[in-house]
Amino acid sequence: MGRWLKILAALVVLGLGGAYAAVTIGGPDLIYPRVPGVSYGPSSLAFVDTDPGKTIGGTVTLGRAQDETGVDMYMVHWGLEVGGHGVEDDAGHGDHGGSCKGFRDTNHVVMARPSDAGEMLTMEIPQGTVVPDGAVYLVAHTLYAGRHNLAKCIQIPIVNRVD
Repeated sequence: MGRWLKILAALVVLGLGGAYAAVTIGGPDLIYPRVPGVSYGPSSLAFVDTDPGKTIGGTVTLGRAQDETGVDMYMVHWGLEVGGHGVEDDAGHGDHGGSCKGFRDTNHVVMARPSDAGEMLTMEIPQGTVVPDGAVYLVAHTLYAGRHNLAKCIQIPIVNRVD
């Protein structure tokens, strides 16, 4: 039954001509329309946790897309695993066949604009930030005309420094 609901929801999204809205299906799973034409994602993603406790905080460094024409924003989200516990079996399950192994949206963490200064974009996750239950990745992607470019996203495991 759940599979048919997802197929039906995908057809509704496609039937709306790739509408901008995202459709929520069964919790945090989201279907996003494809970004038309040529698009690019961030070239790199790194995070250094400087919060020594059970929470995280520190600097996210994002490499710019090779061509920022049409990029409205860079976003970093929490990413959930899609398989069993651990990240090994999440590979290959990204939306639209992208490189985000198991991206499932749980809201954004930080964001930056192409107009922000610097060869690399740096954003701060505040000290004391609680990682949502089930989140094991930081996932970065671009937005084009309000559309999440999940086919070109990248992700890294969250490494929590605990002293």
